[in-house]
Amino acid sequence: MIFPKGLSFKALALAPIAALVFTACSGGSGDELKARDQQIADLQVQLVKEQRDAKFWQQLTGLLPPVEMKSMSDHRALMLPTGGIIALHFDNMDLSKAQNLNWVALGVPGKFCKQDQERVEAQFGPGFTHFHDMKNDTHGGAKGAEGVWFVHTAVRNFDSPMSGGAVSQGIDSRFMPTPAPAC
Repeated sequence: MIFPKGLSFKALALAPIAALVFTACSGGSGDELKARDQQIADLQVQLVKEQRDAKFWQQLTGLLPPVEMKSMSDHRALMLPTGGIIALHFDNMDLSKAQNLNWVALGVPGKFCKQDQERVEAQFGPGFTHFHDMKNDTHGGAKGAEGVWFVHTAVRNFDSPMSGGAVSQGIDSRFMPTPAPAC
C-alpha cells in the first residue's frame, strides 16, 4: 500500500470509522442507526482485510531490499535473492499521485546482447523486450553491459506512450523495447 508521508495505515483506516461512530452518537432514527451500525461493521471487516494485506506487504518488503533508481520512480521494485527484480509499475512518476497499477514487471539478470535476450526468452518465455543497465540507470546500454531484462505484464487495459498506445491485460511485448546489439 502507498500512504502519504506522516500518515499511518491505522490513522488512515480508522478515520472513517471514527466519523461514523461520532455521527451515530449524535442521534437519529432507528433505521438511520441500523444503517450506521451496518456501515461501521462493513468498515471493520474492510479494516481487517486491509491490515492483513499491509502485513503481507510488510513481510515481503522486510525480506527483499528496494531497488531505487531515478528512472524507475514510478515503480515499487524489490531485488530478489537471485539478482532478479520484481516490480510494480504505476501510472505516475510521483507515487504519491499514482491512481493505478499498470504493470507487474519481472527482471532477469543478463547482458545487453541479442544472444542474451534470446537466452532469457528461451528460458523464461517471450516478452523480455526491455533492458535496463542497473549500474548506470539507463534503458538499454553499452554493448554487453550487465543489467536486467524485463518483461512487463499489464494488469489492466489502458493507454501508455511507453507501449505506443493501447495496452491490453497480459504480457506487453511493446513496452519500451531496447533492441540489443549482437555481441
